[in-house]
Amino acid sequence: MRNYYKNIIKIAAACIVLTFSNSSCKKFLAEKPETQYTTSSFFIDKTSLDAGVVGIYSSVKDLFGVYTNTPLFMTEIGTDEAMFKGTSGVRYNFDRSTFSPSEGAIDEFWIRHYEIAARANSIIAAANNVTNISTADRNAIIGEARFLRAYVYFRLVQTFGELPITDKPVTGDFDYGKPRQSIKEVYDFIIGDLLFATSGVLPTAKTNNGHANHWAAKALLGKVYLTMASAKETAMNKTVGKVDGYKTITESTNDLYTKAWTVLKDVKDNSGATLLPVYGDVFKIENKNINQESLWELQFSTVVPYGTQWTKEYGMVGSGTINGNPAYYTNSLIGQGNLVYVPKFYKYYKPTIKSIDYDKRRVWNLADSLVNVVNNVPATLTYIWGTTSTPDSYNQIVLGRCGVTKYRWGASWHTTSQYLYSNAPNNVIVLRFADVLLMFAEADYKKNGTISDEGLAAINLVRQRARGLDATGNPIKETATPGFNNYTASDITIDEILMERARELCFEFQRWFDLTRTGKFEDFLEKTRSPTDTKIVNTSTSFNPEKHYLFPIPQAELDLSTNKDNFKQNPNY
Repeated sequence: MRNYYKNIIKIAAACIVLTFSNSSCKKFLAEKPETQYTTSSFFIDKTSLDAGVVGIYSSVKDLFGVYTNTPLFMTEIGTDEAMFKGTSGVRYNFDRSTFSPSEGAIDEFWIRHYEIAARANSIIAAANNVTNISTADRNAIIGEARFLRAYVYFRLVQTFGELPITDKPVTGDFDYGKPRQSIKEVYDFIIGDLLFATSGVLPTAKTNNGHANHWAAKALLGKVYLTMASAKETAMNKTVGKVDGYKTITESTNDLYTKAWTVLKDVKDNSGATLLPVYGDVFKIENKNINQESLWELQFSTVVPYGTQWTKEYGMVGSGTINGNPAYYTNSLIGQGNLVYVPKFYKYYKPTIKSIDYDKRRVWNLADSLVNVVNNVPATLTYIWGTTSTPDSYNQIVLGRCGVTKYRWGASWHTTSQYLYSNAPNNVIVLRFADVLLMFAEADYKKNGTISDEGLAAINLVRQRARGLDATGNPIKETATPGFNNYTASDITIDEILMERARELCFEFQRWFDLTRTGKFEDFLEKTRSPTDTKIVNTSTSFNPEKHYLFPIPQAELDLSTNKDNFKQNPNY
C-alpha cells in the first residue's frame, strides 16, 4: 500500500521467472521496463500465467530473507523460545517489545504481504480473462493464487487485527480511503479463498517443487479454523488485553474447533503424509522437498543469489576462523548466532537422568556447547552443560552456548562448504505433518472438553518419534525412557499441548502465533523470561498483554490514509 502499488499489475507481469531457484523480479525489471507490460499483453496463455504464479511464490520467499528493515524478526523472536542476545537494533526491538509504529521492519512486513496479495489479485483477474486455457488449468492457477493470498492475509490479520482488504488489481491510483475491515470480514475473505483452493482444483499428489497442493491448502484451512476458534475463545474469556475483534466472528468456538477437527482429520487420514522415523531428518538439507512429512516448503537454492541467510541468524556458536573467514561462512553447523534460544527453554525438554536425553528433539534443536576451530577445522565441542554452568545459572558464557542447531546441513557437523548469505540453501517448511497431528489433537481436546483416543493417538505419534530409534533401527520403546512417557488423557491441557508444540516446532515461525491465539503469551514468558530474574544476562522483555497481542499499524500507513475515522491505530500504541 504505497504509491508504487498502482503499478503492481505491471510489476507482476514483468516477473517472468521459470524456476523458483532462479528468479529475480528486481533483476528482470532492470532489464525490461515495466511500462512495456499490461496484464492483457503479457498473460495470454497457461505458460505466462504459470510464470506469474511462480512470481508470487518468489515474493513469498522474501518474507523470510534478512534485508534492510527485514520483516523476518517481527514474529520470530520475543517469545519464550527464541531471543536476540545483543543490546540494540531491530532484532532487539522485537525481542524486547520496544518497537514503535515507526519501526521500519513493521512497515516492510505490511508492504511485502500486501504486495504478494496484489500480485495474486493480478493473476486471478488475468486467468479469468485468458480464453485459450482449459477450465481445469484455469482453476488450478486461480486456486494457487487464492491459496497464497489467503496465506498472507492470514499472517496479516494475526499480526495487525482489522485490515483493509484489496481483492482486485489496482489499475489507477491506490485508494488510500479504504477502511480497516472487521476481523470477521477478513477471516470470511480468507476462508473463501481456501474453500476454493480445497474444492478439488489443486492436485492431490505431492509436488516436490514448492507448489502448494490440495493437502497443503487443507492444512492451512485447518490452521485458520483453529486460530479463529482459540483466538475467539481467548477474546471471550479475556482478563486483560487480547484481541477483542475476534468477538465479531459469529460462529461459536465449538463450531470452529469442530471445523478444524474435521479438516485436519482429513489431512491426517488421507493426505499420504507421515512422520519421518528420525526427527532430525526433516530438516536435513538432503531431504528438502522429498520427505513425506513436509506439506509445503518455500524454495531456496545454493545458487547465488537465490538462497537466504535466515538460517545463519541461528547456528551453534563457534570460536576461531576458517581460512580467515568467520567460521559460520563455511561450516554446516556453526552460525552467526544473532538469534539464540532463551536459556530456560532448554528445560522444556525433560532428560530424567543427568546427561541422558530421552527427547532426541533437544539434541537436534538446541546446542549446549561451543565449537572450537583448530587449524581451520571445527575440531571439538566444549562447555557441555553440567561442567561449569547450567541453564538455571545462566550468564554471558551460558548465553554463548545457546545456539540453535535445527537447520544444520551437510553430512556432519564438521563439514566445511561455502555457505554465504546469498546461497544458504535451507527451505522454509511452512506446513508439515507433525503440526497437523498436534493441531488435530488440540481441536479434538477443545471440542470435546477432553481428548479422545484418536486425539491422544495423534499427539503420541509425535511423542513416540521424539524418542528416536535404537541401535537396530527400531523405535525406542516407552519402557526405555522412564519419565518420558506417552500422554494419557489426564495429562492433556492446553498448556501441555503448547509445550509439546514448542518442543516439536521451535524456531519454525510458529511460536508467536501460537501464544497470541491462545492468549498465553505472558504466561509462557513468565516461565522463561520473568522480569524478576536477577541473573547476569537479562532476558526479560517489555511485553505488555494489553498492547502487544497485536503489532502497531505502520505509522506511514496511518499518515497516507484519507479515512482517519476508519483507519485508526491499534490500542495503546
